[in-house]
Amino acid sequence: MKTHQLIVPTLNELKQQSAAQLTQLAEDIRQFLISNISATGGHIGANLSVVELTVAIHALFDSPADKVIFDTGHQGYTHKILTGRVENFATLNQYRGMNRFVARDESEHDAIDASHAGTSLSIASGYAKALKLTSPANYVVSLIGDGSMVEGMAFEGLNYCAEDKDSKLVIVLNDNEMAIAKSVGGMRNLTAGENWQSNSRAFFEGMGFAYLLVEDGHDMPALLEQLAAAKQLARPVIVHVKTEKGKGLACAKDHPYKMHFSMPFDAATGKGAAATVVGRTYAVVAAEALKQKMTTDDDVFAMTPATPYASSLDECLALFPERALDVGMAEQQAVGMACGLALGGKKPVVCMQTTFMQRAYDQLIHDACYMDLPVTVFGVRAGFAGYDGATHHGIYDIPYLRSFPNMQLVYPASSAALTELIEKRLDNPQGPMVILYPYEPIPTPEPDTGLIEPCGLSVPVQGRDGYLVCLGNRLVAAYELKALLEAQGKDYGIICVQSIKPFPAERFVELVAPTKHLITLEESVLNGGFGSLVLETLADANLSMQVLRSGVDDKFVYPGSKDECSAECGMMPGQIIEQIAQQWPNYLGVNK
Repeated sequence: MKTHQLIVPTLNELKQQSAAQLTQLAEDIRQFLISNISATGGHIGANLSVVELTVAIHALFDSPADKVIFDTGHQGYTHKILTGRVENFATLNQYRGMNRFVARDESEHDAIDASHAGTSLSIASGYAKALKLTSPANYVVSLIGDGSMVEGMAFEGLNYCAEDKDSKLVIVLNDNEMAIAKSVGGMRNLTAGENWQSNSRAFFEGMGFAYLLVEDGHDMPALLEQLAAAKQLARPVIVHVKTEKGKGLACAKDHPYKMHFSMPFDAATGKGAAATVVGRTYAVVAAEALKQKMTTDDDVFAMTPATPYASSLDECLALFPERALDVGMAEQQAVGMACGLALGGKKPVVCMQTTFMQRAYDQLIHDACYMDLPVTVFGVRAGFAGYDGATHHGIYDIPYLRSFPNMQLVYPASSAALTELIEKRLDNPQGPMVILYPYEPIPTPEPDTGLIEPCGLSVPVQGRDGYLVCLGNRLVAAYELKALLEAQGKDYGIICVQSIKPFPAERFVELVAPTKHLITLEESVLNGGFGSLVLETLADANLSMQVLRSGVDDKFVYPGSKDECSAECGMMPGQIIEQIAQQWPNYLGVNK
């Protein structure tokens, strides 16, 4: 697809342009984004809402001396264009290509790294405090939108920002009435309901902010006027800007998420638009099983913190409006509310990506686990999570979740096992449980899991020389590694573990005791992860054997495909063979 060419002024040149010239530049950027993002995929709808707003900010403020923060950071595409990265757009959604989010390693103009929502106001309050002491002439501008304002951390930050009366802090509320899906809750009522103008002013001024309003966030002269007024105030100020998500993209108008994010698509027709990986996924399977239980059991509730697409919950939301709930971009609320439902005798299921589940850490341990409540969490995107930011990978779940008393932690070995597990779980849930499953499409055919024993593991292949011990999302890799080991004269079996906690220690020890070598495979950090669990089990049983753990070292992993991320971490089967040769010299190729 031929992409749109764009001539971008420098930031100094930008500041010399008239409102009419800036308006034309914004329109050129909008067409560039539509042309390029339809070819590569990306956060198209989210960015089309802030084109004029971003141009106006950079025309009036002096980045990087003034700190411009985007929350969430996926709103930063126009910012990237204006700060010298227009040529990088061809690499979006490629391994080590341009980041989908603002990223400090890309540019000095990116004040923070931001891929989770709601962080900006707390960070901005600290930035503003520091600048007041070291660079008092400079401003902090926090552009917060796409539903981020309802995050708990955002409210905490908002509360403190109003306290610091003489900080040069400009909070730009990008109000497009959307998170990923349609905004929900009281904040939506405040900013979009009856008398929203006067209600919004009263709310923010009542907190102690100055308040300015731009009712058409695509009107360049109005934006320039109000942002200039905000600068003159030199105190904490809310600039409330109404924008249209997906502005200028015809196919976004009737799209349920206004094309918030899409894989590559036809810009004219919208054909090919998809908010997540294409194909039958584990999220689809889980949602189908959940829908079936909700059809037959009125006590089952489903909740999502503003990400119904990731959990394939749209049908449940439509069919069961009283029991399938989007609580907004508020993970702590989702888990806390689930605990209340459980206390009320219901069977709540919280569906969220595991990268966001960590935001509800305390609710999981303090509310769900301490009270031992029958709360079920569907942990979507457990493992490598594609081309979103490095912080989106679900590779930290196992170490912290398995440390919680009363927590049950499972990773189904297949789509059929996932369905069966959900059905049994929701028949009679006891205590908290997190069900993890991966991001990628279900392989066709799925690898043989063998018979899953009641204890929560299976042995699809017996081995003479050792075992490959894996979770479901590394079962394909286990079979590939087994074949490579066979070429080296080694006969390895495979143990696929479904129940991480409680771990079937007695049965596991019984299986591996006759062997001398184990290789653990996990799509998780090694520190405290699945391989560590295996080592703990062997130590507790006083079993001494050679163990090689394959997983993620103490690092953040670049966004990428499953294979790209695996290769970066040395987790591809061929790389593991090389590690075996180094860790166990003279072992491979010798048939013992």
